[in-house]
Amino acid sequence: MQTSHPVVAGHSRRTSDRVSSELPLEIGGIAGLTKNVSATGVYLETTADQVPGSRVHFVVEVNVKGELLKMVCAGEVTRVEHKAGTVGVAVKLTSSFFTDTDHAEDPAEPVDD
Repeated sequence: MQTSHPVVAGHSRRTSDRVSSELPLEIGGIAGLTKNVSATGVYLETTADQVPGSRVHFVVEVNVKGELLKMVCAGEVTRVEHKAGTVGVAVKLTSSFFTDTDHAEDPAEPVDD
């Protein structure tokens, strides 16, 4: 059973702190950028239109101590915002893992959740 919690002014429904970031990503073969990330989700901008409730797979490039890694992600689109020239997409992560760039899996392949 899903319960709804009222949103109190000044409070949000977010369960994790967000960190502003602009990291390159690829979603459906199209480039984009993260705008913020948290332990449970990502807000990104791209030109690839998305549909709320749909499942997405994408790869984020992350530089960790000078080493380029890829974070392979799967999630559910929770919100879509059409802006001038871009699409803002909020994604609730269902899985993610890091890999080096030589061994990154195709994000379009099914991910065991």
